[in-house]
Amino acid sequence: MINNIHKIKWERNKLWQGCILASIAHAIMVAHYPDFANEHSWDGINYSIQDTEGARGTITFHPQYCIAAFRDDNSERANIVRKASEYFKGASQEVLAIAESEALQYLLDSVDGKTLPIITSAFWEEGHRFYSSDKYDDMYKHGGFLLSRQTMELKDSVEAWKEYYDMTDEQCELLQSLYNRKILNPTQIIFLTKEEICMIGTNDEEGIKESKTSFYEMSILFQE
Repeated sequence: MINNIHKIKWERNKLWQGCILASIAHAIMVAHYPDFANEHSWDGINYSIQDTEGARGTITFHPQYCIAAFRDDNSERANIVRKASEYFKGASQEVLAIAESEALQYLLDSVDGKTLPIITSAFWEEGHRFYSSDKYDDMYKHGGFLLSRQTMELKDSVEAWKEYYDMTDEQCELLQSLYNRKILNPTQIIFLTKEEICMIGTNDEEGIKESKTSFYEMSILFQE
């Protein structure tokens, strides 16, 4: 059941920073695991994440609003066709319009010959506060769990990604360095030096190609 509007104790900037950290860790390690290239990606203001077990979601970091929607195919909700707008009950019409034109476009599926966004949970930010039509535990259970590492404190998040990817100390050093530079100047193009490219730790052509793509989505370029 979808309940009345509930507050979520998150902060937009910390969430964005957590997504940036996750994406940089991914961009480094996808060079070693190119088959998992689709796990994290950026398309303008939209950050998308998925696991290999049927869950995916997109967060839209709009200048005025932060809007997210998730779909977990393992959730019992996935078998119930429900208008995506029902997960945004209590949100403003502007939030709903942005959700429909941004985040929900990444969660489309075909239902009875119609292409519709199919989701199992959502949240949004208005007035510097986060809300969901679900209680936090339900939002987390039905897709929000994809952000478990992104919403940790920085030190804990770094350790979590290190463990997840089995990163070396040198790779973690690169992660922290790039993260600090990106957070300090979010819109500035960053160039990876040859020494930093070596810190990625592989010459695998397919892996490096995927790594370049992931970094490029964040305006981080390989120095030729």
